[in-house]
Amino acid sequence: MKDKFVNSSIKFIMKYQECDDLKLKKLNYGLQGIYSLVVKLTVIIIISIITKTISQTLLFLLFYSGIRTYSFGWHAKTNIGCWISSIIVYNIIPLLIKSYTIPNIVGYIILTFALLSMIVWSPADTEKRPLIRKEHRKKCKIISTTVIIIYIVLFTLNINYLINNAIIYASFIQSLFVNPLFYKITNTRFNNYKYYKKNI
Repeated sequence: MKDKFVNSSIKFIMKYQECDDLKLKKLNYGLQGIYSLVVKLTVIIIISIITKTISQTLLFLLFYSGIRTYSFGWHAKTNIGCWISSIIVYNIIPLLIKSYTIPNIVGYIILTFALLSMIVWSPADTEKRPLIRKEHRKKCKIISTTVIIIYIVLFTLNINYLINNAIIYASFIQSLFVNPLFYKITNTRFNNYKYYKKNI
């Protein structure tokens, strides 16, 4: 199904513009990513409806994507690993958000850890997507750190316990995913841009 979607999309695009080998590879990679994202989101939303955690799931997605977008971080190496980690993160965590309110003191400890994690380790790249440009890494570090500061302010305002829970869980999970120790535990290489430079 994925191959059919990718191939038909590429054929459609090639009707309107010329594509060299490099552009075709980029299109192929991008379309595969879009397909996987749509399928995973669909499954995640369906599970959240079944478990009656749709609002918690959407809140978590909002705050998690807010920090994940710029700090990047760990990815599973296999498709099955990606599915398992996605279900755990996007469907199990919302159940925790719904059922367990994090005490303020614990929340501030987690947010402090998250802030330090963004300052020290963000952005964390992968072997498939090394963050080669120094200026880009610097920009991502600044933005991801700023996002956590915004989260701290929102948490302090204490607008709603579900929002606070979503902020804390999102910050905690992403703090793990940029941590070199987590990379080591999962046997994944950290700071891949350094190895990229050695090979060119």
